[in-house]
Amino acid sequence: MRTSIAARANLDLIEENYRRWQRNPESVDSGWAAFFEGFELGETPEHDGAVTRPVEVRESSLQSRVDGLVYAYRILGHTIARVNPLGETRPENPLLTLRELGFSEKDLDLRVVSKFFFDNRQMTLRDMIGALERIYAGPIG
Repeated sequence: MRTSIAARANLDLIEENYRRWQRNPESVDSGWAAFFEGFELGETPEHDGAVTRPVEVRESSLQSRVDGLVYAYRILGHTIARVNPLGETRPENPLLTLRELGFSEKDLDLRVVSKFFFDNRQMTLRDMIGALERIYAGPIG
């Protein structure tokens, strides 16, 4: 894709205004100043000379799956609860399987937390699922 002359002129204008703003924020229009302030707020902050560690994709994916697990049990847990004391088998819901929720047997001993469950307390995935089962899918009656 080729950059048009007009787009290049706009880029030059932005860069020039940014340099001016860095030297003196009051030297540019208030709209530009707000734009550049927002731009710098979005950069990775430094603390004591060290850049904060970016969240790894793997950690982010795991956290999303853990939070999804909690949400799934809150919404669907009642569908597998034993509500019939005379029933011999517990109902099943394919949406509440480890695989469907993005986990496998080997994940059960991972230490996880969720801000949506037990006040962000760390526990194994196995323990979290057990607690979710008791709370949202336990026997009734």
